[in-house]
Amino acid sequence: MQIETIETKRLKGERINQSHWNLWLEMGSNSEVMATLGGIWSQEKAKEKMRWNSEQWRCYGHGQWMFFEKETGSFVGRGGIRKMNVNGKEEVELGYALMPKYWGQELAIEIGEKTLSIAFNKFHYPSVVCLTLVENKKSERVMQKIGFTFEDNIIHANLPHVLYRYKN
Repeated sequence: MQIETIETKRLKGERINQSHWNLWLEMGSNSEVMATLGGIWSQEKAKEKMRWNSEQWRCYGHGQWMFFEKETGSFVGRGGIRKMNVNGKEEVELGYALMPKYWGQELAIEIGEKTLSIAFNKFHYPSVVCLTLVENKKSERVMQKIGFTFEDNIIHANLPHVLYRYKN
């Protein structure tokens, strides 16, 4: 069961695919966006991340969607759920990243809420985690507004992160 497109009040999400390559690369090379996501991607790193996301779709039926404004069609960002190792355990993680122009408009909350409904109602996961660097207070606030609960301070990708969880 794969959900190719999703919609929120203001956004339309499309399953990420090769036609999104230029937008994927643009986001991965934006220093503001990538400041809290492990740094700017090289083209090879962007390809590796795209392959990994495609593998998520192939193995689990979900991954990331690319989001666009409904009214204008402008690229907003990406988000979705993916399986990954967090603190030594396989988890389902909610991830989101927006282009700076769209920060502060609660669009990450829309993406997060819609994605969580899919995680619980379509895939029946018992819980979903979300994590961010300790200093990324804006993303942490998004998690809290969506309804995630703080679980722990962890080291992820060799950096200090906060780990939040949402249970169905």
